[in-house]
Amino acid sequence: MAFEGVSLIFCPYHVGIRDYGVGKGPHKLRSMGLEWELMDLGLDVEVREIGDVDEFEGEIGRSFKLIRRVSVAVTEIVAENRFPLILAGNCMTTAGVACGLKIRDLGFIYFDAHDDLNSPDVIESGYFDSMGLSCLRGESWKALMSTVPGFRPFNYDKFLYIGLRDQTEIQMKRVESAGMDQIRGDVNKKVDFLAELEERLDEKAYSPSLVHLDMDVLDEAYGKVNKYSCPGGMYESDLVDCMRLVATRTSPQALTVCSFDPEMGDSYKIATIAIRALTAFFEQLLSTNSIRLSKHE
Repeated sequence: MAFEGVSLIFCPYHVGIRDYGVGKGPHKLRSMGLEWELMDLGLDVEVREIGDVDEFEGEIGRSFKLIRRVSVAVTEIVAENRFPLILAGNCMTTAGVACGLKIRDLGFIYFDAHDDLNSPDVIESGYFDSMGLSCLRGESWKALMSTVPGFRPFNYDKFLYIGLRDQTEIQMKRVESAGMDQIRGDVNKKVDFLAELEERLDEKAYSPSLVHLDMDVLDEAYGKVNKYSCPGGMYESDLVDCMRLVATRTSPQALTVCSFDPEMGDSYKIATIAIRALTAFFEQLLSTNSIRLSKHE
């Protein structure tokens, strides 16, 4: 059954603080005309905003409140047969998206330079936003994850990283032991991401999927997307082509876009690439009749 439109979940927070750091990224994408670009495709687009969480103490309390709210919003949107597009600051938001979809056999297509599989026991920096997939796996913050509507521990036998590269040895071993598939970036050679993605999708089904787009999957040649940007990543054509293929081959059920700090580098360039990738993604959903044109078209 085709989606009836797109519901944009606007979640402009970093560690629960509104409009701070990567929390400014969602504003930049909207100010650059993302909604209009999608409407120009003939899509019915609405916006649902996640409210402030300032009354919660600490980044962890605030972040989990946002995760719970995102889960509820996604469930409501899916019940209305609309496609959830989440514009978020933090990667942790995807944990709420996965819970809200309530799909037992969910696949993950994860565009990211980083694995987000850290737990408090293995990360020395304590950076909370690097633990989203560990939480979703049921490994970390178990009591708080149990408060997220729709949560149950996920396994990652239908999980594909694209552009993963900035890791320690411990992080690489954790990803391998979790059975997660990878198309790795490389600082020493140009990777043919599209050809490798086609090969992986021929070998294995990742449908239905949750698509996660951390903008630092892009190569650092474009400038800083966030403070964790690094070389060896995807170029614009890589990202656009792969997003188009993912839309065709993995039956996407939601898309999260995150980790873009417009004050770190060339925000116009990065936002333009993001919007082109999203437009290609939704064009392909339309061409495969996965989503309907607006009734006003």
